[in-house]
Amino acid sequence: EVRAATRQNAISKAQLIEWGITPESTAQGLESQALLGMVCEAQGRVVGFCTGDTATGEVLVLAVLPDYEGRRIGITLLEGVVDGLRRRNLSSLWLACSSNPQSRSHGFYRAHGWVPDGQKLDNGDEILRLQDPA
Repeated sequence: EVRAATRQNAISKAQLIEWGITPESTAQGLESQALLGMVCEAQGRVVGFCTGDTATGEVLVLAVLPDYEGRRIGITLLEGVVDGLRRRNLSSLWLACSSNPQSRSHGFYRAHGWVPDGQKLDNGDEILRLQDPA
């Protein structure tokens, strides 16, 4: 529900199911530790979440409900998943992000140390890698 309600790049529950992303598959991924995830709740409701792939180091998704934006929820969730992935000694952390500068995610990730590596997906998304602090 959170993923379908984001301000930009919303993906419907039906589309997620078509891709094989269901509550059951996510629970299985978390239980097997193939996925690492964090959620933020407010008043008993999930208002944001972030997940990463523990085998590849990919941050798969970061989503926050529009009413909860601007409260540092997104960066807190992202930092938590990044920390968890780093504890698994992955050589590189990465994510796919819109290459459109008008997209909110474009500036968000760059402001937090993610840089394009020159690769693009078929849909035009750029691959960003987290730069380790020197």
